[in-house]
Amino acid sequence: GKSRRAYCIMIIDDHSRLLVGGGMFYSDNAYNFQKVLKDAIATYGIPDKLYVDNGGPYANEQLSLICVALGTVLLHTRIRDGASKAKVERHFRTLKERWLYTLDLDQITSLAQFNDLLTDYMRSYNTTYHTGIECTPMERFQNSKEQPRIPPSRDWLDECFLNRITRKVRKDSTVSIDRISYDVPMQFISMTVDIRYVPGDMDSAFIL
Repeated sequence: GKSRRAYCIMIIDDHSRLLVGGGMFYSDNAYNFQKVLKDAIATYGIPDKLYVDNGGPYANEQLSLICVALGTVLLHTRIRDGASKAKVERHFRTLKERWLYTLDLDQITSLAQFNDLLTDYMRSYNTTYHTGIECTPMERFQNSKEQPRIPPSRDWLDECFLNRITRKVRKDSTVSIDRISYDVPMQFISMTVDIRYVPGDMDSAFIL
């Protein structure tokens, strides 16, 4: 019953204009971008290069480490250079005009419902004739001579997207992550340890 601001995170393939990933979130943060990127790679393959903005969700150590694990070159736009993001910015304008402005937002009661509508829009966009490339984005993507690398397995992809941090274990056998203390086995007291985890799912965290 309350209004919430929602953020759209989207990834577009530079050559084909294919929308390879997108989602609606309550926060525009690094982990939400990682989720969109992971789903895009699981569906369409690993990009040779990832070109992103200079904002916090896209310019951080964790994304750099993930790209190293994937074998993807991470590139950032120049600061205050709107033209360097022309394709994705132009698409956000198209998204608003063709989709967002046609919705009755009062009838959307959950983020899941909003994401279902976005998924339908992306599917329609990817299979609709694009005057700039004279075919549909999906056709251009499928007919490209060089296809993205396919992840060896889902387990491999999950491991690539684990966040990585180093912590020194305190005398009380705890470590702090995002200002929250977590217990670790006592044999690690006073040691520096490498920790892998998925943000929002600390039950799966482990010491490497």
